[in-house]
Amino acid sequence: MAITFQRNGRSVSSRKFFDGLKDDVIEMAIAAVAEDMHGKAAAIVDPETGKHAAVMVRRIGNNRLSIHADGSPAFARMLEDRLKLEDGEMRGIREPAAGTRLVYLAHATDDKAIAKPIAEGLRARGIEVWFDDWEIGIGDSLRQRMEQGLGDCTNFLVLLTPRSITRPWVAEEIDAGLMRAVEGSARFLGVRHELELNALSPFMRTRKTPSLGEGRPGSTNWPTTS
Repeated sequence: MAITFQRNGRSVSSRKFFDGLKDDVIEMAIAAVAEDMHGKAAAIVDPETGKHAAVMVRRIGNNRLSIHADGSPAFARMLEDRLKLEDGEMRGIREPAAGTRLVYLAHATDDKAIAKPIAEGLRARGIEVWFDDWEIGIGDSLRQRMEQGLGDCTNFLVLLTPRSITRPWVAEEIDAGLMRAVEGSARFLGVRHELELNALSPFMRTRKTPSLGEGRPGSTNWPTTS
């Protein structure tokens, strides 16, 4: 008798089914680690602000975690000691990336279905990605989370489409990404999808903006973030 596999109400191959189970287990483990850290962090007051700070646990690639304290570097060091982590394993939100590549992915909400595979493709290759669906939770300040991601990124990537180039919010992100590039603290890259180069502003045409049709994550001609 043939065995059929379903995930989220859809028929999938056995490989996708078991890959999905593996991802579920990893995400559950991350959630458990985050819950434990949140509990221990709640007992510590940030010496610079006098307030309690949150802890963020992000998945990088298939089996690595990135741990950030949403507070000062001093708070991060205190929490490292409480959690018995190695020096530097936990990073304060205002600490430099210390060699870690962090791609900030800017996009219009209408382009979510295009942006998410890009984010997943980069993350699967061990590149840390700031993607709003993963970083902004219920009750979070949208602007604060975005400012944190922009301030920490080493690479700014914007998905340029007929929709995104008309969105004021994306324009603000582009301005911030360009400022980081001018300061020399991040690289700027635009990826066009269903958008001709002449549709961009004269200034944006001077930037590196390959077409998404020219390459995909994992292909030899996909834009590099190194």
